[in-house]
Amino acid sequence: MFGGANSWILERLHTVETQGTTDLTMDTDLVLADGSSSSVNLSVDPLIDVKNQPIGFMLILDDISEEKRVKTTMSRYMNKDVIEKVLQKGNDALQGTLQEVTILFSDILSFTTISERIGAKGTVSILNEYCTEMVDVLFRYGASPDKFIGDAIMANFGSPFGKPEDADNAVSVACEMIVRLREYNERRESVGLEPIDIGIGVNTGDVVAGNIGSKKRMEYTVIGDGVNLASRLEGVTKTYGAKVIISEFTHQRLKLPRQFRQLDLIKVKGKELPVAIYELLDCHTERTFPNMEQVVRAYERGLRSYRACQFQPAIEAFEEALRLHPKDKASQIFIERCAYYLHHPPPESWDGSWTMTEK
Repeated sequence: MFGGANSWILERLHTVETQGTTDLTMDTDLVLADGSSSSVNLSVDPLIDVKNQPIGFMLILDDISEEKRVKTTMSRYMNKDVIEKVLQKGNDALQGTLQEVTILFSDILSFTTISERIGAKGTVSILNEYCTEMVDVLFRYGASPDKFIGDAIMANFGSPFGKPEDADNAVSVACEMIVRLREYNERRESVGLEPIDIGIGVNTGDVVAGNIGSKKRMEYTVIGDGVNLASRLEGVTKTYGAKVIISEFTHQRLKLPRQFRQLDLIKVKGKELPVAIYELLDCHTERTFPNMEQVVRAYERGLRSYRACQFQPAIEAFEEALRLHPKDKASQIFIERCAYYLHHPPPESWDGSWTMTEK
């Protein structure tokens, strides 16, 4: 039992014999009689009699094979702190629950076009590099990478164990993802490779969380309207030219001060009630968003006039924002809308929202 591949146990016994203290060895392989192995923790304690004389040793072998297997599996989509909590709570922690979480969706813009140019090997290479950069950020803030869907990443904050700072962590991750992407693109451009761009949508809401799938293949994931809205907001980033868009529900739960501007009041496809959306500005620099403070003031003034059906003053305010930041796509969108409404006024029941026709 203690020979051959298991001779390390005799070494631990010798250490205890010479030092007279307990020795603990964690997560080590023990080879069994049939040639298979188990992962064990070994505790070796000296035994003494009533006269304080050594009389032998006590060895405690704790088989942790199953726990290690579970940890290895869960480490693909949970950070280590969450894994420890799941192991403490038992299997019930992964069963179906209804809970509030914050969902983050990110997607590489125009990636189909890029992949056609760089081929299969280039596509796999860039995705692996990009995902490595982004997942590092997710784990640092305690997020669980839920899915990799081609060039899209879905992560959740708060499942299976929620924290008061989940919404703040999601927004911090979104901001850092944009910053890390900027650094990643600088490295790509330095060797003659084209940069990539991403859009990020963040929403907070109730979802169903649990192990979902067949008996042969299951994954821990979240589903529901809260997830769908986050996905829709990621798609909306293309419309407004924004890097990160969050919903009013996430905005309401933030505790840390952030720089935002309210972009619009929209009705996403499949929903009747409008949702206020906000653009995260913390991730920008003076180069990526010049004259930010003045632009935001002019934009917000235009938004107030727009919702009051004062479309000519609204145009003037949005034009001022566009002069300060010529690439502000959101201001250009509202100028076009106001010009339309000047000749085709909205109905009296209009609530100032815009219905998105695309997912």
